[in-house]
Amino acid sequence: MATGPRLRLADIEFEGEDEELPHYSEPNTAPVYEDGEFEQPLVIYHLRSLNRKLQILVPFGPSSTLSYKIVSSPTFRLFSKKPDFKLRRLVQEENSEKTVASIHFDDDAPLPWRPRAYFSHVDTQGTETHRLEAKNFSDWIITLSDVSYIWRLEDRPMAPISLVFGEMGSTIVIARFTYSGRGTMATNGAEVGELVIYRDSLSMDRRGIEMMVCGLLVAIAHFKRMGRHYGNDRRIRSASLAEPLSTTRRSSGASHANL
Repeated sequence: MATGPRLRLADIEFEGEDEELPHYSEPNTAPVYEDGEFEQPLVIYHLRSLNRKLQILVPFGPSSTLSYKIVSSPTFRLFSKKPDFKLRRLVQEENSEKTVASIHFDDDAPLPWRPRAYFSHVDTQGTETHRLEAKNFSDWIITLSDVSYIWRLEDRPMAPISLVFGEMGSTIVIARFTYSGRGTMATNGAEVGELVIYRDSLSMDRRGIEMMVCGLLVAIAHFKRMGRHYGNDRRIRSASLAEPLSTTRRSSGASHANL
């Protein structure tokens, strides 16, 4: 019985054996992650002054259901251990109110003297006390979870006066408080300023935001105690006659180099 020629494996041509394998990690096919969401505000608060002893911090929009009440102690508190401020959390859904932080200025600190303050924050993890100081009498430094942060005064020509929060040595802005036209002279429910908080590991939970707010309240009150009542009414009118301000809120290059 006749048989055909035997086929050897080496003689068989495989279709596509010389074709290049697909590159699954090519830049044009890999998913692209935009940084835009990190540039957008995580939450926006408005600080309003009802009277000399009471302010409220209320959220703008549906991003948060938490509001805060800031209760001030009497101005003259000689030998008193009462806090300068109490931060009270208001939960609308539960119709509840709770003191979550007590804020003190430390006027009896050792030499060399510089503005100092501390606050005690109460949460499910217990009570934590954190200290702040302003070595240059302007910018307040605080250490949270072994990371140094700073609330820094930003006072640039033709730009709104604001307080900027971020890590020491970083150009990334975690939060920005911009004084209103009336600023710290606001009364009868008028707005003191707007607090914009951006997405960051510190701002992703309530505890971090509340500690951030405590530091902000220290910085605002410090300048008031020095007689520096900041506001942006005149500054904003002047800027409107010049070139438009930059819309970049989170980072503005060299202006944040000292964070």
